[in-house]
Amino acid sequence: MDILIFVVALSILVLVHEFGHYFAARITKVKVEEFGLGLPPRMIGKKIGETMWSLNWLPIGGFCKLYGEDGDKKGGRAFNNKNPWQKALIVLGGVLMNLVLAVVIFTTVYAVMGIPQETDRVKIIGVADNTPAQEVGLEVDDWVKKVGEVEIKDQNKLIEEMGKYKGEKVEVLVEKSNGEEKSYELEVRENPPKGEGATGIVISSTEMVKVPWYQFYKGIGAGFEEAYFWGKIIFSGVTQMIGSLFMGEVPKDVSGPIGMFEATSSIRNNQGFLAVIHFFGIVSVNLAIVNILPFPALDGGRIIFVIYEMIFRKRANEKFEVVVNNIGMLILLTLLVLITVGDVSRLIRN
Repeated sequence: MDILIFVVALSILVLVHEFGHYFAARITKVKVEEFGLGLPPRMIGKKIGETMWSLNWLPIGGFCKLYGEDGDKKGGRAFNNKNPWQKALIVLGGVLMNLVLAVVIFTTVYAVMGIPQETDRVKIIGVADNTPAQEVGLEVDDWVKKVGEVEIKDQNKLIEEMGKYKGEKVEVLVEKSNGEEKSYELEVRENPPKGEGATGIVISSTEMVKVPWYQFYKGIGAGFEEAYFWGKIIFSGVTQMIGSLFMGEVPKDVSGPIGMFEATSSIRNNQGFLAVIHFFGIVSVNLAIVNILPFPALDGGRIIFVIYEMIFRKRANEKFEVVVNNIGMLILLTLLVLITVGDVSRLIRN
């Protein structure tokens, strides 16, 4: 079940990204030679009109092949003969569609669950299996009132107080969903498994408040705010990772498809299906941020050549552009393989 959800969700993200390029190409009247899910070699394909629609053997992305994208082609329908603004629209179409998809996902989740509003309380929204929290009986929807003798009113305070008892046990007072108050003696692990935290709980200081249907615009606004929030976090993380690479440090906590599948499975089991949908909204923002990086073969790398054309009013050397993008693709595939090997090694160790 988890693998099916993961494959379908990831395929949708890739398809939406590539459809962004496809729609922009159609708007600007550029011929689309092939639209593919996965990377070649081709598994199956069918030509509809002038476009080959294909399913390929390497399930690590997708592509939208444009006429005139990799060389000098004649005619008004060739990508290389379009003006820079049209090229920019096509190149950035995928990024824009991923951001739109993220907003739609966040808005949909809020329409079902309600819009998040900050409170002065901390709620348990997830309890991992085989953890101290589960063993003592802490449950989803419990409100944490005290850790020891300290009153808890925000997440940072809870984390701070729990940190004082690493390797020990502490009394935690919670308010159950029925209003009853109950104390638990909770173990605070010093070296917990990755992703579980010291006690095994997922916390939040927000409540989901449903709004009337005629105030749907509030959900859309919250969707944009959520996309912006995650965009800032992801951009900061990516820039720090790049900085580490330039400093000769190997980035930690970077996961590939296997790591994403693990996260999908864990979220579904601990937080439910809506949380999985929300997670892939975050992944969609991540896909947009990563693709806009000025690296060869990515959309951000291609836009550099478009900017060059805007400034100097001539296209960069076509052979050079093709070579640079091919080298970039080779580097990206190599990184993907290395990250996947790291994921597999981590699974074996655990």
